[in-house]
Amino acid sequence: MTLRQLLTHAVLATLVTTPAFAARVLDEATLKIDGQERRYYHLRDTETPGLAQPILLLSGSGCKDFGSRVPFFFERYPAPVDVYFLEKIGIEKGADGQACSDAYNQADTLERRVSDTLAFIAQEPKLKSMGARSLAIMGFSEGGAVAPLVAARSPKIGWLATGGSGGLPQSEVFLIFADRGVEPYAKPFSRETFLKTYAAIKAEPQSIDKEFFGHPYRYWSSHLFYDPLTTYAKLDIPIIAAMGEKDDSEAIESGRALRDYFAGHPEKNFTFIEYPNAGHALQAPNKANLQDFIAGLAAWFKSGVKR
Repeated sequence: MTLRQLLTHAVLATLVTTPAFAARVLDEATLKIDGQERRYYHLRDTETPGLAQPILLLSGSGCKDFGSRVPFFFERYPAPVDVYFLEKIGIEKGADGQACSDAYNQADTLERRVSDTLAFIAQEPKLKSMGARSLAIMGFSEGGAVAPLVAARSPKIGWLATGGSGGLPQSEVFLIFADRGVEPYAKPFSRETFLKTYAAIKAEPQSIDKEFFGHPYRYWSSHLFYDPLTTYAKLDIPIIAAMGEKDDSEAIESGRALRDYFAGHPEKNFTFIEYPNAGHALQAPNKANLQDFIAGLAAWFKSGVKR
């Protein structure tokens, strides 16, 4: 049985045989990281303590309040849940993401997200007590770039799952879209526009005032030129990556680069799932794949099956 079939079977079996977890709750708490009070969430099932695979969830870019939406992603998860989520700096509860705070913009870098996540693992009481390779990390979109770096630096991480994230630098992804004629990368922008902007960002990497694509130069200088494959090459844990064929935020070529890299390293436990006609959130015109992908991870954690 292929892993795709395994994931599908697990979801279907759950709908028939597994009762809903009536006592699933979302707790909110705070802790301090570098002297700053930080809000985090814990989604758990009170009826089945100790039976769930602990998961650390990382969201994508932007300053929209994400924590309250965590339960939605696990609505079809067929096993007990034990999910932890750290909210970013400078995001108020209920924030719609339309205007990001100065505190958020100042802290919004790849390096800061990685260091904050590592500090969260080291300080949150349950996560702090966990042993080596006992915690799963799951990142979507921008979180999918952060998660491998955390996995490479924390011995507690035993599984890595990503969605809407691949193996190419973001700077290359934008050029791929421009060359393919995908809007807005090709119109109103262009390959020439991106190359000029890259040079400007490199000239003023810490600028908060100058922006591109809705983010300050400071943000882009930390994300654009980072090569994810250098981190993936260091990992020796089970990895699963999912992307939509029609993703217009992260080019499918980026996911296929990840696939092709691991094809040359069959000793690694890696699985790539490409959803036909699906977009960045794995949403296809006639099928929402995201929740099914997450639901299937329950079987993947246990199986260790390679595709």
